[in-house]
Amino acid sequence: CSQTVDVGDTIPSMVQADDVHGTGGLDLVVTTSRGEILTLESDTVSYHPLNVWNAGVSRAPGSSNAQAHGFSSTQGIFVHPMSRVWRDVLGVYIPITFEIFDRRPNIANEPNRQVYEVEVRAGMSAKRTIFYRSYTTTGVYTERVQIPFGPGYFSLTVSLRTTHGIVYEDTFHIGFNVDYMGGLWLIVFLPLVLASIPIFMFRRKPNWEDEDYNGGSRTGILGRAG
Repeated sequence: CSQTVDVGDTIPSMVQADDVHGTGGLDLVVTTSRGEILTLESDTVSYHPLNVWNAGVSRAPGSSNAQAHGFSSTQGIFVHPMSRVWRDVLGVYIPITFEIFDRRPNIANEPNRQVYEVEVRAGMSAKRTIFYRSYTTTGVYTERVQIPFGPGYFSLTVSLRTTHGIVYEDTFHIGFNVDYMGGLWLIVFLPLVLASIPIFMFRRKPNWEDEDYNGGSRTGILGRAG
């Protein structure tokens, strides 16, 4: 079953697929020769990071592995929903949960090929690499990364490179300390409040055995000698 949509112009570039509207479905992104950008929503194809086809290192012009992507791929990497949900992280580190999978035949008997180099970039440039680690087993991992480029909105790209040089990747967006002023008042005033609590709670109880009350100075009520 196929459906044809007339956009009224030629399409000079490749159609991309992603969940643009955040509805859980896979949308098609079409650009025309006049510079228009159209999105065709779909409510029948569910979104999954492995179904996404957008701009990236593995599909860049001149890449030798432009087709190394897709839900039917034998290996790859993708970010779990708990990490790719849009949020503004307030703190020093960002937790990222991703999964490495490898369904290649006979891979269990080839330990020298069970090497998975994972890299996280704040964007697409290699100069903005914020995390790198090599793994020897598949599975779900949670790593804490730090963005040294200051507060702002970032597009984080999690990529996997195999021993064959094939690159798989997944991209998600996040805010990092964008509303840091919202928590600054807590850092400044909370210590002051905690320090003032003992002051307000402290009350001196009079002791009639003290010198001020035992009449040792022989002064009267008004402070005059008796």
